[in-house]
Amino acid sequence: MANHHITPFFLEKKDVVLIKPSKPTSPCVLSLSTIDNDHNLELITQTIYVYQASVNSTNGSDPACVIEEALSKVLVYYYPLAGKLKRNSDGKLRINSNEDGVPFLEATANCELSSLRSLDGIDVETAEQFVFDWPCDGDGGYHPLVLQLTKFSCGGFTIGMGLSHSVCDGFGAALFFRAIAELASGKSEPSVKPVWERERQVVKPSQDPIQFVVVKASLAASPYLPTNELFRECFNVSCESIRKLKMVLMKESENEVLNENLSFTTLEVLGAYVWRSRAMALKLNPDGKTHFCLALARGDKKLIETTFACWVLWLDSSMRDGVRICVSLPRAAMAKIEKWMLLRLEMKMIPRI
Repeated sequence: MANHHITPFFLEKKDVVLIKPSKPTSPCVLSLSTIDNDHNLELITQTIYVYQASVNSTNGSDPACVIEEALSKVLVYYYPLAGKLKRNSDGKLRINSNEDGVPFLEATANCELSSLRSLDGIDVETAEQFVFDWPCDGDGGYHPLVLQLTKFSCGGFTIGMGLSHSVCDGFGAALFFRAIAELASGKSEPSVKPVWERERQVVKPSQDPIQFVVVKASLAASPYLPTNELFRECFNVSCESIRKLKMVLMKESENEVLNENLSFTTLEVLGAYVWRSRAMALKLNPDGKTHFCLALARGDKKLIETTFACWVLWLDSSMRDGVRICVSLPRAAMAKIEKWMLLRLEMKMIPRI
């Protein structure tokens, strides 16, 4: 596995400030939906957005000031994110929307983005320096959103966002961040205005135990599992490789299906080949069974387009000319899946810094 040494760097951090909505919002206590209240979703998801220095920029605007102002404006629409999230004595999560503000940290790195490969393939320990955690405020709850903006000597910068998965899923987080970008670029309001409407997503949970398709005793076993030491690698798959994979899969299936109009989506093809590679790398027993689970988007179309709730789980590509696949496996199995995916599937591994 590639493991390049990282360039030493230092971060100078300012004091955390609370960014409040630019206009008054009505104080209220907001309930969350049945899905939002799932204990498994109560976590802070962290993402880092990387921006290269603009060669055409001549106004010399401080990105920290621009993002602070845009965040303050966008919180008028996303006012729950300026409140506090707390699980109450009845076991339900609620947001006390009282304009507490969003913790914002400004930092400056003594290096250029290029020296860190623009954070591409960066290890977790290094990445954690570009996001931050804000401690819980005792019985008052905790902030569902925190932001860190880090400026680099080249003029580029990163935005590290920590966002409650109970309040925003991936699709909602994308809408929120797009709203910040729109207001930072000079627009007067977001192109998509959020709604709360969590009352439309409250149902009575089933008391029946979940019935799994595969009996636990028949699940495939691996000599590498269970383990708490998992390693992560990323692979880029070009559009041309995806096209070849589809052709191979069609050829493999031509004697097994009767439908002449059979076709495969990119998700189906990559899912099949990555799952096959994973099974071989883990040395799963061939007579065992496995689960292959996918989160699908479903629900009211208007709700999907406007809400920032945990309703839609979104799968998207960050690459224009293909997709990126991230795999977590034990170290011994990782070496095997690298060989299979790099040679057999013509994928390109992203070297770790």
